Amino acid sequence: MAKGFSESILKFVRFFGIFALLIGWVTIAISITLNPWFSITKNALSDLGALGIRYNFVFNYGLGLASIFAIIYSFYLLARLSGRLTALASSFFLLGVTRLLLIALFPEGTYPHLFVSIEFFVLTGISILILGIAFLVRPEKRGLGITFTAMSLIGFLMAALIPWPSVGALEVFAICLITVWAILMVIYQPEG
Repeated sequence: MAKGFSESILKFVRFFGIFALLIGWVTIAISITLNPWFSITKNALSDLGALGIRYNFVFNYGLGLASIFAIIYSFYLLARLSGRLTALASSFFLLGVTRLLLIALFPEGTYPHLFVSIEFFVLTGISILILGIAFLVRPEKRGLGITFTAMSLIGFLMAALIPWPSVGALEVFAICLITVWAILMVIYQPEG
């Protein structure tokens, strides 16, 4: 009975990565709507949660809630994925999404904000790369391995080489890649 219950919980928790991203996207959309001065070609997304900005709590609380779902999802990954490399990838993901919580707790205008923002994107990208490499050596998961490795490498290269119009545009690009990764993780259920 207990094993069946815990399996049911895990089947539900596997969607927490998607829930986190959905909360994040909705938070961004609502925050942009509440702040008509915001421009994706001029601002960073964190400008929506900066100290002294009207309705900054929407952005910061939304990111905080999204990070809680993402943190729980990272523990799901640690529990469901087997192997040292997947554990390393899941640990990097946990470190990355704790930075998302720190972005909410230390909004733009506070000292550690810039560092935790960069760390969120870098650590999450590294997590996807390591997971891709881990899946490359497993014949049944090689397709996901190629996809995740390519997504991460292309993401890092494009972040470094493309002259983005703003930090916000780059952040949206990175969040799109993370969204694709999370959707593929649910569709293909790469447990094991």
